[in-house]
Amino acid sequence: MNPQKLWKLLLLLLLAFSLSLAACDGGTEDAQLETPEEAVDEEVAEEEEAAEEEEVAEEASPESDEAVTDAQAKPSGSLLIWVQQANQDVFEQTVLDDFLAEYPDIQIEWVNYPPDEVASQLQVAIQGGAGAPDLAVTENRFIPRLIELGGLVDLTEQLQPYVDDLNPAAVEFGSKEGRHYSFPWDVGPVVTFYRRDLFEAAGLPTEPAEVEELISTWDKFLDACIQIKEETNANCLALNKANNYGDPYFNMLWQQGLDWVNEEGQIVVDSPQHVATLEKLGEFWEAEVVSDQLEWTDGWYAELNAGLDDASVSPVATVTIGAWMGNFLKTWIAPDQGGNWAVVHMPAWEEGGARSANQGGSAFIIPELSSNKEAAWAFAEFMVGREDNHLEIFQYSDYFPALESTYDAPLFSEPDPYFGDQVTRQVFVDAAQNIPNVGIYVPENSTITAALQTAVQKVGLGEASAEAALQEAAETARLETGLD
Repeated sequence: MNPQKLWKLLLLLLLAFSLSLAACDGGTEDAQLETPEEAVDEEVAEEEEAAEEEEVAEEASPESDEAVTDAQAKPSGSLLIWVQQANQDVFEQTVLDDFLAEYPDIQIEWVNYPPDEVASQLQVAIQGGAGAPDLAVTENRFIPRLIELGGLVDLTEQLQPYVDDLNPAAVEFGSKEGRHYSFPWDVGPVVTFYRRDLFEAAGLPTEPAEVEELISTWDKFLDACIQIKEETNANCLALNKANNYGDPYFNMLWQQGLDWVNEEGQIVVDSPQHVATLEKLGEFWEAEVVSDQLEWTDGWYAELNAGLDDASVSPVATVTIGAWMGNFLKTWIAPDQGGNWAVVHMPAWEEGGARSANQGGSAFIIPELSSNKEAAWAFAEFMVGREDNHLEIFQYSDYFPALESTYDAPLFSEPDPYFGDQVTRQVFVDAAQNIPNVGIYVPENSTITAALQTAVQKVGLGEASAEAALQEAAETARLETGLD
């Protein structure tokens, strides 16, 4: 109690004492006066009430109001996003308007590059210290290099509420030493699409459950390919020689868990296991059951869409590739073959082995140079961190979600008329959840990829054995990366 209040209390006590003396003379009105004890109690109550009013006033002060306003403030300002045109279209056709309604003070500016160009341009910006976007979307395989440059925002804390619901492989693509630098959007679980009509014409089973067993290993798959070729004269798959991108080989490595760079930082692409895998791929050339069409060319599209009686183009029976291919087949590559295509797990290296790999997938990344990190995170979180939004994007695009908590949605149990009412997404879910963890998406990925593509091409053209080609590829990669 402060001195001023103490003096006030003493005066009240003296007044009460004097009144009590006056009351000794009698008088009915004086009988209503307070006792000293009552006066003290009243004074204490008044002080407590004043203290409470002071506390309320402090809570309602302008400084407190400002704190509440700041806590509720939303990101605003310009948001520059680098992304391929197809991805921008996906956002615009699905939930972008909802985002702008929730964040009306954010103004988005788009710059379109292909995914590899997003990564290469961002690398230039990071190394130059200027010219980066606020947010970018690129393929998972490019992200480790950007992390290695030290140019990405550490999103570990922001991502924490979502990590347990995300595909572990997708999280790993954007991580280093336990820290997370990307918000995964989609993954590319590898599956095998096959033509029911060609399998039937070759006298083979056609239903997915039977085909799963028929091609459960690469050896059994080759046997089926030989029968298809003998009975229909159709090729089993496309496997270009001179310009091969290497994806079939990479998928076979991935499912075995065969690294390109081991934990000691050594390039191991010339190991006996890698050699055996390339030799197995070479058996398909030797058996002459493949076409020489290069992926993503008109000739490749034509054979995927060709009918059994097409006189101008021979159809192809299978394609082993990322699950995203399902949308491509039914919308623009093979729209004429609805009901003929189906999907199963890719063949395993050996019985009981993994029947999955990863091909593609993408993620959101925020450069350290971003001038609006808060708006960048808000955009990424809105698009792929919220289940309803992620599902709407998936339903439109077929970019398979990295957010595994979406897999229980009814959408994943719906039959697909294009695939003969097969519930294809259940195959994709199983493949996505069983992607082996492997050291292929490493910072040196692009350099090693180029060396291995050359090796695959030399084997296809008959210019070198698998062992010699991979030894040369390893030496080239070591020289160009500086790794052992």
